[in-house]
Amino acid sequence: MAVSRYFFGKQPSKEVSSAMKTRGYVHHFITSFVLMSAAAVALKGFFLPEQTGLLLLDTGLVPAMYTDVIAFALPLAIAVCALLAFVELTSIVPVVVCFSLYTLLSGIALFQGLHFDCGCYLPGSLESEVYSELEPQFIVLLCVTLITAGLHFFNTRHPLHTTTHLA
Repeated sequence: MAVSRYFFGKQPSKEVSSAMKTRGYVHHFITSFVLMSAAAVALKGFFLPEQTGLLLLDTGLVPAMYTDVIAFALPLAIAVCALLAFVELTSIVPVVVCFSLYTLLSGIALFQGLHFDCGCYLPGSLESEVYSELEPQFIVLLCVTLITAGLHFFNTRHPLHTTTHLA
């Protein structure tokens, strides 16, 4: 019991807060890892939207005229959700949903066999870069999604009780 108090923080007091609060070193590390992963995915989406757009277009999930809009909206959504979770205005659930969307996109592309090298793409082309890193990207996103879902499960199972702030 003393070890869990050391890693996960103090005993709760009276009222439940719905925002995500960190408690202890391990919980703080996992929360920071999840939020930094969300920031990295958002930055990759902002600087390389053509990769997300290519996956959306080649999987057939989105019509071609909406590909650019959704390729910009996905990293924007994960950035906003991570920022709201960081400033404790919402729980980690929207971040889990955004990670799930990215994982679903990579998973559908893997299921369709887009990661197989058929020799049709020139080395260094956009398609070659995206499809060569598709399988590792899916595995990493799946692990981060599962860690984020576990963090949400821990936050709801062991809520931190704080006093309510009145305006």
